Amino acid sequence: MTDIHIPIAMIGVGSQPESTDGKTLEFIPMPHEMSVFEVSNMPEPEDVANLQEGMQALRLVRDALKNYKLNDKLTMIDITGLDDQNRAWVNTMLGHGEVSVIYQGGMRTEIQESVFAGVWRIIYLDADRNIVKDFIEIASIPEIVVNSSFVKAKTKLEYDPANLPERVMNAPALITELNDKVATWKEGDEPHVINFSLLPQTEEDLVFLDKLLGSGPVVILSRGYGNCRIACTETKNVWWVKYFNSEDKLILDTLEISTIPEVACAAQEDIRDSYDRFVEVMELYDNE
Repeated sequence: MTDIHIPIAMIGVGSQPESTDGKTLEFIPMPHEMSVFEVSNMPEPEDVANLQEGMQALRLVRDALKNYKLNDKLTMIDITGLDDQNRAWVNTMLGHGEVSVIYQGGMRTEIQESVFAGVWRIIYLDADRNIVKDFIEIASIPEIVVNSSFVKAKTKLEYDPANLPERVMNAPALITELNDKVATWKEGDEPHVINFSLLPQTEEDLVFLDKLLGSGPVVILSRGYGNCRIACTETKNVWWVKYFNSEDKLILDTLEISTIPEVACAAQEDIRDSYDRFVEVMELYDNE
């Protein structure tokens, strides 16, 4: 099977200045590499006229985009069986979009949004990075992200108020707020956001919260004019969301209680636009 391996640039390092006492705030590490799909120059129609299996997969993508509605049943297109030429043709058509996901649980799974919002590649790799399964999913966010982020998550943050680390001052109040919201929040509620950029927390507060919240199996990277790093914690429905500017400097640091932060998801109107653009490209190649 084909081994796709193209490195991506890392997003910035560290969100807080180094402490004078040597303590360091650590989060889930940024992904160092990702299997991605780059858009090359589009081929001439006659050059891909014989790649009918790849073309059929692309027709299925087009039809799924046309009929997609939020909360629809799962739409997965299996392209594992494509040969190298047909897979390369599909890769060229879909390209490499702004959102990628690293799933760190079970089989190595790498997820990349295409240049068409709501069209995702989900690749399962073996230990040697060979493709085991390769799917195209049409969704606002891949199902594996929704179903796997908080499978083993705890529902309450517990600590000993009498034995707080030195210089932990504001974390207890935030923990009380988090426990209250985690206990009462349900799907359909508005996201609850705690903005660290507006709070007088200490470095030790953040270290303490990071340890209590824990690190979950999903990291989402959204790249646009800047970068957004979205990491699920080991606490039910709690995400640590960090926004960086174009120079990779942290400009917004938040916790969000939600199913999935909206910044990671394709909206219905985005997917409608994807369909329109996809049809335009397909018209150059599909004579059916």
